[in-house]
Amino acid sequence: MTMENKVMLGKVSCVTTGMASSHTTTRIAWLDWLRAMACLMVIMVHACECVYSNDYSFSFADSASLWSVMLISGLMRPAVPLFLMASSFLLLPMKGSVSTFFKRRFTRVAVPFAVWLVLYAVLPAAWGEWDWSQSLDNLQTVWINFNPRGSHLWFIYMLLGVYLIAPIISPWLKNVSRRQEEFYLGIWFLTTFSWHLHEYVGDVAGECWWNPYPTFYYVSGTFGLVLLAHYIRTYVDWSVKKTLMVAIPCMVIGYAFCVGWFYYQSDVAEEVRILELSWQPSSFAPAIMSFGAFLLIRMIRISEGSVYGVVRHISAMSYGIYLMHMMLLPAVFEMYSGLNMPVYCVILVTALTTYMVCFAITSVISRLPFGKYIVG
Repeated sequence: MTMENKVMLGKVSCVTTGMASSHTTTRIAWLDWLRAMACLMVIMVHACECVYSNDYSFSFADSASLWSVMLISGLMRPAVPLFLMASSFLLLPMKGSVSTFFKRRFTRVAVPFAVWLVLYAVLPAAWGEWDWSQSLDNLQTVWINFNPRGSHLWFIYMLLGVYLIAPIISPWLKNVSRRQEEFYLGIWFLTTFSWHLHEYVGDVAGECWWNPYPTFYYVSGTFGLVLLAHYIRTYVDWSVKKTLMVAIPCMVIGYAFCVGWFYYQSDVAEEVRILELSWQPSSFAPAIMSFGAFLLIRMIRISEGSVYGVVRHISAMSYGIYLMHMMLLPAVFEMYSGLNMPVYCVILVTALTTYMVCFAITSVISRLPFGKYIVG
């Protein structure tokens, strides 16, 4: 374990979801900053999507819209990986029994997730977004997958998958050597290019319609980000100079590729899937940006004072903020887009307003006797 993890940074709560918690041990303050920042970044991404995308098709009203989305959303691409890495940083290897591990996450993660699956399927009918018959139809399929209105909940499905494999990979993480871990991280990094490789060569490494699990499937995607968080925690204890020398180039190179690919594809792509290919959380540009951003945020040493107090509270509420933000964001965007403001201003104020309102609502709900079953 690095020296950083041996240092007491103040009394705090231990990570459960990676976004909120309640079990008191010691707090690593920069993880609060990371969760608060990643939560805002996610909302910023979704505010950008309101400008051009409906999940399957896209269009830009003008070049200002394109550049605003490209420059802002491109910079926010580490959002999802950072959330996952924050969740994994103190999670693995597991401590305690498997039953205790799952019991805590069932209460704090799975139950609120189920509540919001139902709310996204039903509640928009209350303000006329669709009729109640549509809500009834949505309820018939809510147990299968998320409703398109709550498409951001895909992340929770993925997070639950991480929890399922945690008891399996924890013994390995306790015994794996540094070189062995680096070997698997190297394989994982190569798989981050598969998003683009598929577009040029099609199926690879045994992949076909009857086998969606090719050779490197089990060491790709989520696995690598979880492993990367563990590796950083265990082995990366660099000086400020070395951290900056590694992190800044990772951010710059990743950002340049994200922006460049998006700009090129905005003129030739016909699907959002292709337009955003370089923006996928497990694609190589967001992956190296996430590594750089994680290292930079880890340098934050502000662990007291009023500002940190707010950040700490946001961190504790971040799961609830994430769950509910898409219930409010479209309406907030519509309100601001009707004003005479530049597109980039609409994006920024939409994200900030949604962030603050959701924080306030989550804080109130969390104080209720049953609040933990709604916002974690």
